[in-house]
Amino acid sequence: MTIINSLKDANSVVDAWREACSHLMNQSGRKCTNLIYSVKNPSVLSQTDLKVISDFDEFAQKHNLNSSTTVANTIFPVDTYLKYGSSNLYSRYMDEVFPRVTTNWGTYFERMVQRRDPKGNAIKGRDGLPINPLESLTSKVAARLSKGNGTKTHYEMLLDDEALELTTYLPERDRNYQRGGPCLSHASFKVDGQGAISLTAIYRSHFYVERALGNLLGLARLQSFVAQTAGGTVGPLTVHAVSAVLESAAGGADRKAVASFLADVNVK
Repeated sequence: MTIINSLKDANSVVDAWREACSHLMNQSGRKCTNLIYSVKNPSVLSQTDLKVISDFDEFAQKHNLNSSTTVANTIFPVDTYLKYGSSNLYSRYMDEVFPRVTTNWGTYFERMVQRRDPKGNAIKGRDGLPINPLESLTSKVAARLSKGNGTKTHYEMLLDDEALELTTYLPERDRNYQRGGPCLSHASFKVDGQGAISLTAIYRSHFYVERALGNLLGLARLQSFVAQTAGGTVGPLTVHAVSAVLESAAGGADRKAVASFLADVNVK
C-alpha cells in the first residue's frame, strides 16, 4: 500500500485535476490516501483549460451535479467580489449570498470570514466588531509586504487562532457529523522573499469528478484575492487530500458515464 501519492507539478489547476483523476482511475477502488500535488500557475487558465471546464459543466448539468462555478463560489464568491469589490465583499456576502445557502456544504467562505460561538453567535474582537479571519490575514500580510522584511512564515493560519486562521472545520458545528461536514479542513498561506503568496489546502476527503475541479478553481481565486488585496503576487497552490476518491457514491453519474466524460477531456 502506497502511503504518499505524490504527483508531478502541474501548470494549471485543470492540468492538476486531470492528473489527479488519471492517478485515481488506476488505483484499487479508484481511490487513495494522501494525494499531494502542486500547481505552478494557479491563476492562469489556457483556452484548453477553459474548454475542459466548459465540458465539465455540460457533464454536470446532464447528471445533476453542481457546476464548477457553483462549487468554486463556496470557497470564494467571485461574482460578489467583481460586483462589489474587496471593500464590500464581506458585508454583501453575509447580507445577500449567505442567507441563500441552504446546506452545510456551501458554507466555506462564511467560515473564513466570520467566527461563531457554540450558539451560532458571531465572536467579536476587542473593537466590538465580528472577527473576520480572512480580513485579518490579508491586512497582516499587506503590512509585512509593505515593510519588505521580517519573518515570512508568520502568516500560516493555525487551526485554533481566531486572528490568523481560516477555519472551515468548527467543532461546535461539525463534531457530530460522520459524513457531510466540510471537506476542506485547513488553509495555510506563506509569503516568500519575493512577495509571492503560496497556498496549501488540506482536504479530509476529496471527490474528484463531483467537486475537485470547482474546488481548485475556488482555491485559486481565493489565493489571487489574498495576493491582490495584500499587494503580493500569486505563488504555487498545493493540495493534500487525505482521502481522495474519483467519484462519490452519491454522485449523479454512473461509472460508464464518468469514463466517457474523462476520455473526452483526455484523462487516461
